[in-house]
Amino acid sequence: MIGFTVLGGYLGVGKTTLLNNILRDNGLRNTLPGEGYGKSRRIALLINDFGDINIDAKLIESQTDNQINLANGCVCCTLTDGFTNAVETLLEASPKPDHIIVEASGVADVNNLSQYGHSEELKLASIIVVADAETVRRKASDKYVAKTIQRQLKAADLILLNKVDLIETSEAADLGAWLNELTAGVPVASCVKCDVPMSLIFDLESHGNNISDEAHAHEQYSSWSFSTTKTGTRAALETFMQGLGSDVLRCKGVIVDDVGNRLTLQVVGSRKEIELQASEATTNSAADKAVDRAIGIELVAIGMSNAFDTAKLDSMVKSLFGDAD
Repeated sequence: MIGFTVLGGYLGVGKTTLLNNILRDNGLRNTLPGEGYGKSRRIALLINDFGDINIDAKLIESQTDNQINLANGCVCCTLTDGFTNAVETLLEASPKPDHIIVEASGVADVNNLSQYGHSEELKLASIIVVADAETVRRKASDKYVAKTIQRQLKAADLILLNKVDLIETSEAADLGAWLNELTAGVPVASCVKCDVPMSLIFDLESHGNNISDEAHAHEQYSSWSFSTTKTGTRAALETFMQGLGSDVLRCKGVIVDDVGNRLTLQVVGSRKEIELQASEATTNSAADKAVDRAIGIELVAIGMSNAFDTAKLDSMVKSLFGDAD
């Protein structure tokens, strides 16, 4: 049987960081039960996109638009063609993966996704939900997103309480007690940058949480995006970032300036940052250089449908970066 893990959590909590840790960690070389030391797990990651996944170029054996094959037998696949098709493709592979990890979108119902782990070839290993220690309690009572977040937390076999370095020790204890009451005792592991032993990821056994299947109103989300091959400036990106209102729940992007600097934008609620990632001259991968030149500027944002001002975003990018291609 192939282990099946669902990785969930609201927007910006650190799911991609955890996936990057899995790719870097010796967890890729953990032994399988009954097998000798050094036997690699063939891990398949089903992810929403490759954009934020940091894979050592030396590990990449081959790559297509929606799949990366790694030299250690592991594979990363996007969900471009749909979840069911992606799983079926992995099950038809030779050799088959030993373990499949699905990165659920930030607003997904992880309990529903976990049902795919009950089949002839798959065994549900666990539902792991990442939570942001600084914001989870506030968002779990927000009138717009509370149902989404609470259902995710209650469905978990393990909650990774991430970013605990951003809260006080006394607050952490209170937060743990609140989570325990909310979820009726789902285990909680505190962490920073999702740095946890890989045994927490691979050696769990699902205890079969059953979330009520009664009809519930799904919060309605809208997305916005902007893409152009034109270059921009850090100052323009700063202006765009500071102009984002509270209706933007999550925003991320990349901008390449005239000298080849690659700047990444990350916005999660009130936390906003721009980071200089690399210059085209120092990028290791030729593929990365080609992608940088092709992108120029790429921005995406998510907000609640009833409050998301996409017209404002369109106006901002047009004045700062010009029209989209």
